[in-house]
Amino acid sequence: MKLFRVMKVDPDGKPLVGTRGYMLGVRPQGHTGRPDVNAAVDSDLVKPGEGLSTSLLPEKLKIGKNEAMFAIETDALGPALEAAPDRSPHYLIQPRQDVTLAEFQQSLADTRDLWEPVQ
Repeated sequence: MKLFRVMKVDPDGKPLVGTRGYMLGVRPQGHTGRPDVNAAVDSDLVKPGEGLSTSLLPEKLKIGKNEAMFAIETDALGPALEAAPDRSPHYLIQPRQDVTLAEFQQSLADTRDLWEPVQ
């Protein structure tokens, strides 16, 4: 299954990793905007049911300035991450088990080269 997400673009054309909206990473508690997880610091736990927002339907996503749409195959997420339905057509990329915020952010960052731009 393919998941879609609009993200800011790094100069190399890949998704920009970070903790703000439209980046490859989750927004912790205490940052600007609505948090994606209950964790606030790197040692706090992130649990299944919290994670990175994606969509099954690319046509529902709006692309802003300095942003692009990217897609990833769920089979490529690796052993630490999984796709979970939230509310249709919304999916989360979440940890398979409780992990620290730092571990979860690193697992998401490790997928950076797997995201393909969507034309």
